[in-house]
Amino acid sequence: MPYAKKGGILEHRMREYYIMIISGTLTMLSGGFIWTVYAPFVREEFTAPLFLVGLAVSGYFVLRMLSEFPIGILSDRIGPKYPLIAGRLLAILGAFICYTTTNIWALIFARIIWGVGDASFFCIGMTYVSKLFPSEKRGRALGIFQAVEMIGSFIGQTMGGFIAVLYGVRFNFLLGTFIGVIVLVLVSMTKGIEEKSSRDKPKSSFIPTFDDLRIVLNGTVVAACFINLFSMIVNTGLLNTILPIYAIEELSFSLTNFSFLVSGSTVGSVIGNLFGGVLSDRIGRKKVLIGGFILGAFSVYNLGVFTSFMPLLLFMFLKGIFWGIVYGVTPAYIADSVSDDARGMAIGIYRTFLDLGGLAGPIILSTLVDSVGYPQGYGYAFNFSSILILLCMIFVLKLKETK
Repeated sequence: MPYAKKGGILEHRMREYYIMIISGTLTMLSGGFIWTVYAPFVREEFTAPLFLVGLAVSGYFVLRMLSEFPIGILSDRIGPKYPLIAGRLLAILGAFICYTTTNIWALIFARIIWGVGDASFFCIGMTYVSKLFPSEKRGRALGIFQAVEMIGSFIGQTMGGFIAVLYGVRFNFLLGTFIGVIVLVLVSMTKGIEEKSSRDKPKSSFIPTFDDLRIVLNGTVVAACFINLFSMIVNTGLLNTILPIYAIEELSFSLTNFSFLVSGSTVGSVIGNLFGGVLSDRIGRKKVLIGGFILGAFSVYNLGVFTSFMPLLLFMFLKGIFWGIVYGVTPAYIADSVSDDARGMAIGIYRTFLDLGGLAGPIILSTLVDSVGYPQGYGYAFNFSSILILLCMIFVLKLKETK
């Protein structure tokens, strides 16, 4: 190998890390253009009831949920490059169909395959970055990786509302297509890393054995999975589905003002990822998570209490810190609790629960609001989400710190 010497190995791994950071930032930029305007777009352009809006948002997670686990196994077996390339091709196709279609079911199908493409990147990205660094540096590396990604999301969300107002929402999908092509070029430059385990033992099957699953499904992984399930129900169900419609239809916010609210949340996510990862390496991951959940429940509850722009911006910022901490710290827990050659499988399981929350959240919350009625149903949705966040603290007690 050309990087066989110690200095060469470090240089190679940092090169791979930078490729993943840039690719992740651009991928999140593309997603940022869409998430801010997607629910209002479906509501208005396709004259959809709230339940169908929830289904359209959930479509992104339908097949993605089922693909995370096999993608994780695939990355363990053959490395990151080819699954990353295949994922980017699916994302490009999905974005282009969204740009051209006038049929809501075609739109949902396009978001489904786009979701699978993004699943490939984020599952493999987390796994690959965790393998590039030892445990004592892993929380910081993952935190920086995801914090920089969130900067891309922040830019996309901030610009997304302006672009949609100036050129129409469909232009956002076209931008997503072009960005997908750029990321495709970048991920094709990855080379992977040579792992000792791959030389010391033969390659195992692509189908995991019972022993594989028993090793991966330890108490820490299971607890982290449920933490991310509940957190994702809140993030996609309340904040990506209910909140946009509530802010625009009930509070009479413009699409541009709502984009600023979402951007405030993303700034908080950057800070939560960055400082959460660093602090988790220094003072322990459990303390950081507990603080994040207290902050999350407080901020989500108050999003349903206040109705003016500045308080909502503050609480969206605090909510973002909560989500950044959860999204940045729990993968480090999982990476610490399994061996290198099973890490893709473990992160695949973790991300399956993440996507299950993304799938169920919009349906659960939109059904709750529809069942209770307007506008009272919105208050129930905020209260339910706050309680769900607090319940996550039970699972935090099951997590084990790795020295």
